[in-house]
Amino acid sequence: GSLFEFLSPTLILKEQELAPGGLGRNNVRVTDLHIEYAREEKKYPVWGLSPCAVRNGRSWIYREYGVPELGSKGYSDRGVIAPYASFLALATRPEEAVRNIRELLRRYPDLYGEYGFYDSVDLVKGTVNPQYLALDQAMIFLALANRIGNGVVRERFHADPIGKGAEGLLKEE
Repeated sequence: GSLFEFLSPTLILKEQELAPGGLGRNNVRVTDLHIEYAREEKKYPVWGLSPCAVRNGRSWIYREYGVPELGSKGYSDRGVIAPYASFLALATRPEEAVRNIRELLRRYPDLYGEYGFYDSVDLVKGTVNPQYLALDQAMIFLALANRIGNGVVRERFHADPIGKGAEGLLKEE
């Protein structure tokens, strides 16, 4: 139900290229459903439901967030957005992803800190959780490298025998 579960494999796997009618098409549809759910159904100004951390007093709690109907067990939607999810969507809806990142930064200028993007925005409270997660930074970096470098990370993975081995499965999809 979250964009993380659907799109994180696109950081290293050529799902769009090798499975355009299966996983590739699914990735685009899920991205579209996430955008539609956030904008039209929930009237959120931005989108990007994915697992992330939220403040809980003086500490934080890591939770799963997503579109409830897209998860096999359902997902929670408490109006919490993870900026890294927009970067994952660079593989499926790049123009929408860039617009969303710009809107996140416009509405929440403190979303970007000294070490990169913070982990989450609580749209209900209008607050940014000033928590860095290494996983977020890595996904953002890989997504940007793929976008700017025409899939350079995916190419590198598929050049390895392990990556080559996945190609047959992807084509079957």
